[in-house]
Amino acid sequence: MIKLIVVIKRNTAMSPEEFHRYWRTEHATKVRSIAATSRYIRRYVQAHTLDAEYAAGNPAYDGTAELWFDSVEDKNAFFSDPDYLAIVAPDERVFADMDQTQFLVTNEESVI
Repeated sequence: MIKLIVVIKRNTAMSPEEFHRYWRTEHATKVRSIAATSRYIRRYVQAHTLDAEYAAGNPAYDGTAELWFDSVEDKNAFFSDPDYLAIVAPDERVFADMDQTQFLVTNEESVI
């Protein structure tokens, strides 16, 4: 099992509140709507930066997404799926600054 961690910087055209609402609702609905999601993704979790972090200053990132796959091949198949490319990928640019968003492919190891 591998985990893809996506460190997301929001599109500056959106306020933090707009970003978090859109990502939780609109984008999540699009991800759930495609068959490739149930075929390849084992788990998908969003972690949203706390309001207190915005109040304290400009946080480096606005959240993370974690996606679990059985293999790197399944991750690659998901991200090359025609429905992902037509529906989900274009939507990512609506709420995220994809030039500043980072992707880490990891092997999760439990410590505690």
